Amino acid sequence: MMEDSDTQPLLTEEIEETEPLLDSQDNLITSLSSVGQPKVWTCTLLVAISVAVIGSSLQFGFQTGCMANTQGTLRDHFKDVSDTFMSLIISGVPIGGLFGGLSAGIIADKVGRKKCMMLNNVPVLIGTVLMSVAWNKYFFLIGRIFIGFGCGIATGVAPMYISEISPVSVKGAIGVSHQFMITFGILIAFVMSIKGALSSFSEYWHMYFAFPALPALYQLILLPLCPESPNWLYYNKEREDLARAALTKLRNSRSVADQEVDAMIKERTTATSSVMVSYKQLFSDRTLRLTLIIGLALQGAQQLSGVNAILNYGPDILKTAGLTNPDLGTGLLGGINVFMTFVSVPLMDKLGRRSLMLLGQGGMILSFIGLAIAQKIHYGSPDGSSWTAPVSVATVVTFIIFFAVGPGSIPWLIIAEIFTADARGKASSLCVGANWVCNLLVVLTYDQLNKALSPNTFFLYTGIVTFFFIFTIFFVPETKKKPVEQIVREIKTQAEKFPPTVF
Repeated sequence: MMEDSDTQPLLTEEIEETEPLLDSQDNLITSLSSVGQPKVWTCTLLVAISVAVIGSSLQFGFQTGCMANTQGTLRDHFKDVSDTFMSLIISGVPIGGLFGGLSAGIIADKVGRKKCMMLNNVPVLIGTVLMSVAWNKYFFLIGRIFIGFGCGIATGVAPMYISEISPVSVKGAIGVSHQFMITFGILIAFVMSIKGALSSFSEYWHMYFAFPALPALYQLILLPLCPESPNWLYYNKEREDLARAALTKLRNSRSVADQEVDAMIKERTTATSSVMVSYKQLFSDRTLRLTLIIGLALQGAQQLSGVNAILNYGPDILKTAGLTNPDLGTGLLGGINVFMTFVSVPLMDKLGRRSLMLLGQGGMILSFIGLAIAQKIHYGSPDGSSWTAPVSVATVVTFIIFFAVGPGSIPWLIIAEIFTADARGKASSLCVGANWVCNLLVVLTYDQLNKALSPNTFFLYTGIVTFFFIFTIFFVPETKKKPVEQIVREIKTQAEKFPPTVF
């Protein structure tokens, strides 16, 4: 580990070298915002967005929610599925997603955003066939891993493509489409699997798990008609002519495309003088190390909160507390999740990232306390506590509400704001990997933990959320309307309060 006296000049030098890049990015945003865009929402742009979010984001959302109401049917079909193996099946998507997420950036940079999304449909379709045919439980598990690998790539490349084709003036609005389609995919999975909603689920479950082929085919058919990312064409392939052509098609305006390309040229001229941070520096420099810890902790706060336990085991959780129709409860959760995706967007800029994170975590703590108490009382007197079912539903609903407005969306936003441009790529890849690891840890261990701790399981999750709540109070900075260099200075001051062996 580098000594503090060595790392401070390093950090200071890196900040000074980064400031011209940041200034150029601000100038880029200002210049593009002032460009006259007669047709911001062009047909080409809308089709490209729909292809990305339907073929990738909705796909991921469906796989997140498809196991909640289907476990009983799968047990009846495969006969010999143990609780441990069912946990492994549910974990198949995050297992594959971990490897897919870590490889997404490499593949997207190597072959391009479009080809990456096209190739991504290969594991998705293989997984869909294996899951829908499912001669035995092992084929189903392998199918989940294949489709999880595709979901991992999707979480990396789809938001990247959407961001890079979006006009600056509507980038935030378009960015919402990724998260919205994830929550919409979860809702579709919940509604389609409610017993009696469409038909006898035990008869059509093969078709249910074949559903992901539809968004995959939609993407395969229309994606060749969409332009490649102009950013990738210019920065990675060094093809200014192709980037200009792609932007002209996306903006339906040659003059707007010319100004955007000219701005990228100016940005690149400044950026090439910046020194990129290495992985070694991320861990050796005190300020960068604390910044990385904050990013990793925010991802842990999102996944270790137990949200995927709620989404995957929602019916069991609600049934344990006395709800007579838990499948309908999961449909309600899916609808609320979709709605709160929109609610959280304006709140981020009004209340601030840190404030919303604390608000969300505080609400989640209270919700889990209520759920844990209701479960404990119902466990002790299942026939004499009629109020536990509505309280359980209410607390799970409030948990989803507070999760959506806080830890559900803010960690991704803050990661892009606390790291300087020269460290953002490497740091973000580590944070995404941590997110999938924590996702896997929760879905793989929840069933066993619940058996060992029931009815006190959610007291454990309450403790976990409380830990991250305290961490947020002491270490997570407010990033709203602050330049990155100011945020770095605040984190640097925070790091200096502790011995070098700590941060």
